Amino acid sequence: MRIGLCGLPFEWQADNTDFVKDFASEDESSPVMKLSFADAMPEGYGIQYADTPTSHLLRLSGGELLCAADDWSEATVYFDNDNSEYALPLAAVCSRLAYFGGLLFHASCVELDGEGVVFAGFSGAGKTTQARLWKEYLGAEIINGDKVLVRLAEGEVLAYGLPWKGSSEYCLNRRTRLKAIVIPMHSSVNKITRLDTLGIVEKLMPHVFLPHWDKRSLELALSAFDTLQTEISVWLLECRPDKEAVKLTYGTVFDK
Repeated sequence: MRIGLCGLPFEWQADNTDFVKDFASEDESSPVMKLSFADAMPEGYGIQYADTPTSHLLRLSGGELLCAADDWSEATVYFDNDNSEYALPLAAVCSRLAYFGGLLFHASCVELDGEGVVFAGFSGAGKTTQARLWKEYLGAEIINGDKVLVRLAEGEVLAYGLPWKGSSEYCLNRRTRLKAIVIPMHSSVNKITRLDTLGIVEKLMPHVFLPHWDKRSLELALSAFDTLQTEISVWLLECRPDKEAVKLTYGTVFDK
């Protein structure tokens, strides 16, 4: 099955398509990555082995295993289909997307008037709450409530939805031109501050999924992060979960 992630074609093994069915793509160009799945590794003489070219091995504590090519253009995941959250495929996708300037954020994303705002933060920081408030008070559409792909493409910084959504209910196959990134923090007052380079590294970097397991992918991801912060404004939002926080953020980010 061909799917689209971050505006790029991926080949996803047909036996495990329910998870990504809403991201089906008609793009017939060569896939940037092929992902296949198996219930168990092949075995001979009591020895389990990978039967595909393998340069990277990732393993979850539960026993799931991923084998990937040197540039992450191919990967095989050995896993229990009934219990998998597809964490290893996501790690593989992030590693491959680094080659194309793609970054994965722990964030929610809304679209309003054709432009997107990403709310990045740890679980419980208020990123999904802010997205819901934007939906309630401004009519914004929530693209994803937990994970967002961002990529500089076609001369613009674009934010993309993806199948992974954590515990959020929001998961749309949509892309939007990214206007800004906002980092919400709980506070008794509503205050928004634009971050400088040092502040961006300190406050935003912890919310980027970096492929620490591969030196090349990590270098490319960090380079993409450096480029991103020169293209997009990043804001620290100290806020209450209320309408006033929405008005303040919208008015500041959209210069209203």
